[in-house]
Amino acid sequence: MMIHMKKLMLLAIVTAGLASCNKEEIKTKAVNIQIRGYNIGNSELEVSMDAVVYDKFKTAPDKILNFGKVYTYPASQEQALLKIKDVISGKEVYQNQLSLNTPDLERFFPFVFINGSPLEIKAPAADPSTNKMAFYIYYPQSNDAIDIFMKNKAGQTVYIAKNVKPATWAYADYDTTEGFKDGGEDYNWYFVKTGTTDQWAFNDSEGMSRSGTSLLYIPKKGEKGRVRTYFVTPASNQLDAISLFKI
Repeated sequence: MMIHMKKLMLLAIVTAGLASCNKEEIKTKAVNIQIRGYNIGNSELEVSMDAVVYDKFKTAPDKILNFGKVYTYPASQEQALLKIKDVISGKEVYQNQLSLNTPDLERFFPFVFINGSPLEIKAPAADPSTNKMAFYIYYPQSNDAIDIFMKNKAGQTVYIAKNVKPATWAYADYDTTEGFKDGGEDYNWYFVKTGTTDQWAFNDSEGMSRSGTSLLYIPKKGEKGRVRTYFVTPASNQLDAISLFKI
């Protein structure tokens, strides 16, 4: 619903720009900027586009980064500079020079910041014969390998990935199976110590080692070639599993 509303807002702005100009020239354009990820440590993150600073939408330490804004610009403008700044240190931690001469009205950027350094997002290459899953688990309390399985309301389970080491990228193939074909809105992911089904990976707690899948956008029946990249970390009172791909 939120994504749908953003698209409607972007369409309304573009339409308004068209209505306000003459037939020969479009004077104003717009692009939807989305950034999703996580901010771990003591930094406070602030996003800007050229001279526009979104200072009312800062990301506090140890929080999900979920930024989405429509950026309007003169039709004659060819580029815009996207920046992320660490407000606490005053340092610029990310920048991307965007070409505006494209038909793409939506731009998505994954960004994870861990203790003062950006995490390199290593998404796997797409494979038309299967779906590719990638995981990065941040859990400095342990280096033990972790298995991830999914359970539906009927109690059926399917493994998503095995032997995932914290602080490294891990990859797995995923194809839908019986009982898990509708996209997973009512499923749960469970994180356990490798080779077990009830030795919880995080804080020895089932509640901290379980995540609902409604926002993880798991491939549905018949889908192939999808790439799904996730960042996972236990927060203060819940497990955060964040999708790092354009929805």
